[in-house]
Amino acid sequence: METIQCFEGKYDKAIFYSKMGRFFAEERYIRQMPYLRNESDRIWFLIERNGMVVAFSSLRIMDEYILFTTEYVEPGYRKQGLFKALTAARFAYCEELNMPIRTSTALEYIKNYYLEQGFEIYRTTRNFWFLLRRSDKELAPAYGRKYTIIRS
Repeated sequence: METIQCFEGKYDKAIFYSKMGRFFAEERYIRQMPYLRNESDRIWFLIERNGMVVAFSSLRIMDEYILFTTEYVEPGYRKQGLFKALTAARFAYCEELNMPIRTSTALEYIKNYYLEQGFEIYRTTRNFWFLLRRSDKELAPAYGRKYTIIRS
């Protein structure tokens, strides 16, 4: 069973940055994720292994929709179902809100995953697909690992 830690609301920033600080500060992550930010309304989902964050994702609740923002899995932990577990946790978090969900990606396999989850492409650019899941659509069943969300 995967444990996913959720940081929302008025969480302890010292604890959060002790876990996530390297992603905001180290050059190798800044190059990969130049738009990584921690806005006050962002909700984070983290997976740790051996005391280190190896995967994370986030979302923001906007006025008219939910925005799935960041998603990242360390290279040595990819293809182990962590992205799916994090996304399933975000879907579970959003279930009662009954709002459309938006996201974007430059990666075709991520685009395809979201299409399987009931999203539609509403815009494309040279490098990105912009996807939307309407609030009246049923979520595809969460498959992959089971998870437990621990709120901080």
